[in-house]
Amino acid sequence: MKLQQYINSFTAPLAAEDARPLVRLLACRNKTARGLSDTVGAIEERRLQNPGHSLPEPWDGIALRHCACVHALYTNKYQEAYTHQNALLSLFFRWLQDQSSWALPILYQLLQDLRDLAEQADQVSFASTGKTQALEECTRTVSKGFSMCATDRMFKGAESRRVGVYYLACLSMKCYFKVGKPNLCKNIIRAVTSDPKTPPVDEAPLTDQVSWHFYIGMLAFLAGEDKKADEELSWAFEHCPLESVRNQELILTYLIPLRLLRGLFPSRALLARYPRLDETFTPFIESIKSGDVREYDERLEWAQPRLVGMSVYLVVERAREGCLRGLFKKAWVASEKSSRLPMSTFRTALRLHRVDVDSDEVECMVANMIYRGFIKGYISHEKQMVVLAKTNPFPNLHTIAR
Repeated sequence: MKLQQYINSFTAPLAAEDARPLVRLLACRNKTARGLSDTVGAIEERRLQNPGHSLPEPWDGIALRHCACVHALYTNKYQEAYTHQNALLSLFFRWLQDQSSWALPILYQLLQDLRDLAEQADQVSFASTGKTQALEECTRTVSKGFSMCATDRMFKGAESRRVGVYYLACLSMKCYFKVGKPNLCKNIIRAVTSDPKTPPVDEAPLTDQVSWHFYIGMLAFLAGEDKKADEELSWAFEHCPLESVRNQELILTYLIPLRLLRGLFPSRALLARYPRLDETFTPFIESIKSGDVREYDERLEWAQPRLVGMSVYLVVERAREGCLRGLFKKAWVASEKSSRLPMSTFRTALRLHRVDVDSDEVECMVANMIYRGFIKGYISHEKQMVVLAKTNPFPNLHTIAR
């Protein structure tokens, strides 16, 4: 496709307010983009500054910036491609402020491509200079797009740009997580939830609903709000499309550790669908079921780099309490469920599983388990005895308030 032919192809869809052909014309990774890179080639800076007036303002500039972007992309000049795409969005925002919701699919495509280009640009920049800045800048651009939708006062109802607020909110939060600033997501959530003009989340497309609940759950997960995180992530998993296997796996990466805390384990059939999760979490599940504290500790040490990379290490470490509870319950059962157990009974159980601790440390463990509700009873320090409740001294994990 020649340059003038490409520019002319914008005329009809702009007049008809038809987003689909415009999305195709402005996407960075399709046959049209590849063809433009090959046939149009590089665009001189002088032409970019004076794009002409064949189309409504500022579409000549948008079309030329796209040509410059895809040429840089397909010649592996990722930083240059990102710069052109960011400049394109500055032009697009000028036009968008007077448009209704029909233009949202174009905005989604432009911002998604910007984020992808920013990641590629930062990979190149980090390899050569050790610095990254494109994704930081991209995050601000995405946030500007979010604001233009969240504050739309020109259009009402289905025509309002507010109908795109959840998609853009989730894209903004995705960027914040990527640059290591998840705390800034609270500003996005506050902007969405505090405005009575924002449509309810259940009116958004299902994919946006799933993403929204996922990020709310992730923030609760990081804040240690286990119950809320479990509820939000469970909703996201239950409503995630069946074909979105990667997204399901991502949700389960955080949902499974939360369930381990409560002694609720995924089925073998479920884990079999996600080999990486199966390899990571099955040994922990088996250790909790058997009360094998030593095996749990060894697996925790082996998997630490992976768990830290997944941001779930601390939760899996906390789930060790369930393993310890299981071991102490086995010792109680082996002692004919006596309501009075010598502290040495628990120490012996630990030593049988190759966990060698002194008496004071065992007493500290038991005291902590009682305090946290894993054991119902009290310690007689003078007699080195644990006095257990006569009814249900080892409550089920899922009944323990956290």
